[in-house]
Amino acid sequence: MQKSSDLMLILEIDPDSMAALCKVAEHLGCDHIQTDSAQTMHEILGMRRPTIAVLAVDGVDTNSQSAIDVLATHDVRPHTLLIGSVSARVLASAKRAAESRGLPVIGVTGRPFDAAEIEKLLASHLYVAPPVPRAEMEQALAEHELTLLYQPKLAIGKDVMTVQGVEALVRWQHPRRGLLQPRHFLGAVEEFNLTTELTDFVMTEAVRQAGRWRALGLTLEIVVNLSTKLVRDRGFPARLAMLLQENDFPPSQLVLDVTECLAIDDQSLVLDVFTRLRILGVGLSLDNFGTGHSSLTELYRMPFSEIKVDHSLIADMPREREALVIVSAIVTLAHTLRLQVCAEGVETRKLLEFVLGAGFDTAQGRLFSDPVPAEEVEHIVRSWPPTGPAATGTWRAPKPLDFEGSMATHRALRARHAQGNSK
Repeated sequence: MQKSSDLMLILEIDPDSMAALCKVAEHLGCDHIQTDSAQTMHEILGMRRPTIAVLAVDGVDTNSQSAIDVLATHDVRPHTLLIGSVSARVLASAKRAAESRGLPVIGVTGRPFDAAEIEKLLASHLYVAPPVPRAEMEQALAEHELTLLYQPKLAIGKDVMTVQGVEALVRWQHPRRGLLQPRHFLGAVEEFNLTTELTDFVMTEAVRQAGRWRALGLTLEIVVNLSTKLVRDRGFPARLAMLLQENDFPPSQLVLDVTECLAIDDQSLVLDVFTRLRILGVGLSLDNFGTGHSSLTELYRMPFSEIKVDHSLIADMPREREALVIVSAIVTLAHTLRLQVCAEGVETRKLLEFVLGAGFDTAQGRLFSDPVPAEEVEHIVRSWPPTGPAATGTWRAPKPLDFEGSMATHRALRARHAQGNSK
């Protein structure tokens, strides 16, 4: 395989893990450099620009923190993977610390780890798209090269699991490079100040597609991500109202996902825009709750109708007592505030069992379906619940879920944790 980029490894990883990571690097066609100290890494960074850094996080040394210091002082921002034998809670803390220094942390994992999953994760971050010229980006918007995929969002409960809606996700069908993920062009959209145009396209296309589904007898909630630029645009709610009216689309069936609105300086402006949207009848969902700048302050100051618990917290529920307790508390608090709660990143049956036990209202994730073209949504909705693979092949449940068993598992785990705390 042709060499593509550098994979930098820290020598403190145990020999078995090191061997597995070197093999992953070879499979990916990467050069791999093993370093024995932060000082050595500093010297390497003076000569090479790695795409990926794999840092060991363990209680017996502090080299990972020194390595983060070195990376933060260089003009290098490799995609960073943290591996350690410490608890998931400490790994999450290390992730936040690295991100606070400006490093893009793509994942954390304990040891032993699944080499195949690590390879899949790293592969998704190896390709660095070439710069997108402004003319190409404007052409993509003008000539309808952008397209939408839709990921189902399920209403879940003790006795029911149905497709409640879909989240609209944008892709670029580039004439030469093929289908591009958002990470390959969103930077250009922001750089060229085309965020409003992109959001207008996504909103318009999603609403029109929902109208086509309604004509087929499918009433689906549509979820669209709202950029921080439009959160600060007082004219946006009026433009949205006109779009919904023109397409005879009920505002109550549209939900706008927003993230990190606390990071915006003018909170009164944000509150004004959100209030206008809620008066219009549109739902507002606080995305990635539990990470970033999201806080309890937003829940009582801003008129949200839903919160989405971040996938990192969901993934930790089966193995970390703290994550289970925090997520359960979030769900209880949200319901007390009369908010819906959605679980993000449900990728396994085990995670779904914990999500069911915690009392979530809705869930999204690859267990149910990958993002799919509009024409596949009808098949997924009409054939739900599946008895075999769904249209995407990602639903792997050969039999109905054991709801009572899921609840029993959740209650038993909480009881065991409670007993451990009392000692």
